[in-house]
Amino acid sequence: MTYAETERRDTLAVVVCNGSVMERKKRINPQGHYKCNTLDLANLMFSSDHNAIAEEVGVSVSQWRAWLYGDEPVPKVVYLYLQQKKALAELGPWRNYRVDGERLLSPMGTGMLEREFHELPEYRRCKRLAEQQAELIERLMRERDFYRDNCHRQARFGLMLNKLFR
Repeated sequence: MTYAETERRDTLAVVVCNGSVMERKKRINPQGHYKCNTLDLANLMFSSDHNAIAEEVGVSVSQWRAWLYGDEPVPKVVYLYLQQKKALAELGPWRNYRVDGERLLSPMGTGMLEREFHELPEYRRCKRLAEQQAELIERLMRERDFYRDNCHRQARFGLMLNKLFR
């Protein structure tokens, strides 16, 4: 099979093979004029719907596809935006937390100072001790109730037995 004619390899290619015309699909090859991993860039660009992400970035779908197929270089700001969006998605439950000076603020409005962060192991230990103490008190109350009932029962039956044997 001989290739008589081939157009640019990044775009739609028309190939003549043995007299018949065949079309080759566009090759997806996003690239930028800055230092970046092209595989990482491609993964970021394929992470969501092309129409939605083009609207989010503020460009037309045809411009997005031009970046996607390597016809035009992807601007660095778009690459950095896609990286930031991925990093925020990976934060999980920490997504809505923010830092204000020395405080870590939760979405519920509560905050924690940086020095309190180092005291967390002590707080956990105190919580565990309080739970153990509550369990011990509950167990002692059950034992007290058991022995009180048992003592009253023995006292009643003991009086009956004393009356019988007198």
